[in-house]
Amino acid sequence: MRFIGREGRDLSNIETRQELFRMLDAMSEYQSDFNYDVLFMHHDGLGVDVGQWHGVWGRFMMADTPMPNGFLYFDFVSASNGKAGPPYLSQFVYATFSGDMDAMHKREGYDGDAMYDATRNTMLGAGIKIPYPNKYWTAEVFLDGCDKYSTAYMFSAER
Repeated sequence: MRFIGREGRDLSNIETRQELFRMLDAMSEYQSDFNYDVLFMHHDGLGVDVGQWHGVWGRFMMADTPMPNGFLYFDFVSASNGKAGPPYLSQFVYATFSGDMDAMHKREGYDGDAMYDATRNTMLGAGIKIPYPNKYWTAEVFLDGCDKYSTAYMFSAER
């Protein structure tokens, strides 16, 4: 699996984001079965209080998908190479949410937001390990497109 996307301040503009996803739509021969708009987040394999936060808008594509100019990619593997940062682990927990959008995205009183905390706490309660910090990543999934609220969350997991 490969994630292809782009990060930058210009992506706070919805029209710019939509253009990014139109470019990825044009790569239909490389689309994965998980063809949703995603904000992929990581800290380069460092702790959240040490490494810089990166938010990369993009999509999960097939392995070895060629990277368009101006884009970056992250490959995912089934086992850790023992080094911090990419390639990241391909295992993850996936959670969907419904209800009050403001409540789901509330940050006050949470480590991230309500979706982040609920996903993480459910994982830990089920005994699922988080590969923190070396291979840690999360992603907000925009099931209805990047111009709508995200209603799903991905959280890296370790076997």
